[in-house]
Amino acid sequence: MKLVFRYSLPLLLLMLAACETTGGRDPATNMIRYSSDSPAAAYVNLAKAYLEQGDIVAALDNATAAVKADRHHVEAQVVLALIYQRMNDAQLAEKHYARARKLAPNDPLVANAYGTFLCTQRRYSEADSEFNMAATSVMNPSPWVASTNAGLCQESSGRYALAKASLRQALQQNPDYTPARNALKRLAKR
Repeated sequence: MKLVFRYSLPLLLLMLAACETTGGRDPATNMIRYSSDSPAAAYVNLAKAYLEQGDIVAALDNATAAVKADRHHVEAQVVLALIYQRMNDAQLAEKHYARARKLAPNDPLVANAYGTFLCTQRRYSEADSEFNMAATSVMNPSPWVASTNAGLCQESSGRYALAKASLRQALQQNPDYTPARNALKRLAKR
């Protein structure tokens, strides 16, 4: 069982790039709009490119520079958290995911990322809350990813009935989403 977010780096980078807009806080949603005008933006883009290429050292250098340039840049915090997570440094990953959630409390993409991290730390009830927020947010462009991650996390904790329900929710949100369909087929044997 693999959480979709953790091992789908291109999808993560695509979701983060899709959120990069003009900056500031959207008054209607209270969601952070990631700024391409921020001094952190160029560093974030470099960090994502290096991360996608598997160059963790260069990705870390650029993500760290991004946070130094603008510690309020949500995307920089998430990318840095993801890098620390991949480096198996849970303490620093937690610090940056928590900072991103504090900066963007209603951002479903941040909630999905943080939920995935919490699941890897076996903090299942906290992960459930993050996934639920992400999966039910009307601002989420891909809620089925969060529903699938919830199901995979619930499966990993042995909560098979909940896992099936979350995966069915993902398929209601996107009937063609293969990771949810494959996970539900696997769980049908339980």
